[in-house]
Amino acid sequence: MSRSSKSDEDLVIAKAVPLEEIPVIDFTPFREGGMVGRLTVATAIADACREIGFFYLSGHGVPDEKLKKVFEQSAAFFHQPIATRREVAATPERYRGWIPMPHSEPMSRSSRLFEQYRIQAEFGGDGPLQGDDRLFYAPNRWPAQLPEFQAACSAYYDAMLALSRDLLRAFALGLGLPENRFDGYFDKPLCQLSLLYYIPLPDDVEVEVSNTVSHTDEGPLTILAQDNIGGLEVKRRDGSWISAPPIPGAYTINVGDMMMWWSNGRYLSNYHRVRNKSKRERFSIPFFLNPDKQAEVRPLPEFVAIDGKANYEGAVVGDHLKRFYTTLEKDPRELDR
Repeated sequence: MSRSSKSDEDLVIAKAVPLEEIPVIDFTPFREGGMVGRLTVATAIADACREIGFFYLSGHGVPDEKLKKVFEQSAAFFHQPIATRREVAATPERYRGWIPMPHSEPMSRSSRLFEQYRIQAEFGGDGPLQGDDRLFYAPNRWPAQLPEFQAACSAYYDAMLALSRDLLRAFALGLGLPENRFDGYFDKPLCQLSLLYYIPLPDDVEVEVSNTVSHTDEGPLTILAQDNIGGLEVKRRDGSWISAPPIPGAYTINVGDMMMWWSNGRYLSNYHRVRNKSKRERFSIPFFLNPDKQAEVRPLPEFVAIDGKANYEGAVVGDHLKRFYTTLEKDPRELDR
């Protein structure tokens, strides 16, 4: 998570609105068509990124079976006893694996009512990891009791990275840039795949209590797979909250802070939260795209020249993400974020 909202607007219950509020975009013409189709899709994506920072993506080309398998493995993991889950618990020094839900009594706006299994890129290499590389390139943890878990998650991770690269090209075209404008930032990307498990909120819970506090995502974009339960909510520009229910066969895509920086504010990194009021457990699987550790993400000079100034300071990716790990070392309770 990146920015976190604490305004009074977060006390508002989300409204159910027509799906046109968050458009459904068919990615097929971008993947299979010529330049006219690619530009048409890129323009539709750009409109959504400027207006609300979210859209649904159909026609993405990811096989249903890959998604089905990773959801099955996620449920299998979270349905294990806590003692078994704890065998692959994440630590501040090796932040991969299971992240428990912290106890929070009484519930408040700061409660985080979900569990997570965190998976990141593995690049290998010779010799022991040194310095910051320990934080970003450590090997993943894999549950020994689930022999299909690693293969399912790794295959899905690869599919998400490939889709992310295509989306980056669409985002660039929508900004009027060459479609390969962002390619050089992603040689060894620090991406993250999270398997998330949300408990249902009690019936009498206060409006301000969510499973996740309202926040933006740090990287350029997020690809979210939702189950059929729902609970995702998005803030409109007028400050009101709307529901973003799952659509079968479609991903939910949102802009993150780094894409907003690159575009100098043309694309919106928007606040969102999860409130699971379904009385049932909820699973979701977000893929967070992050650039290379050494990459500098700042407003692109093309837009600074047009706008006359940089609207965001930006940051070096490794330094920006490292502050989160520093927080973990000081306070292990932050492991739930």
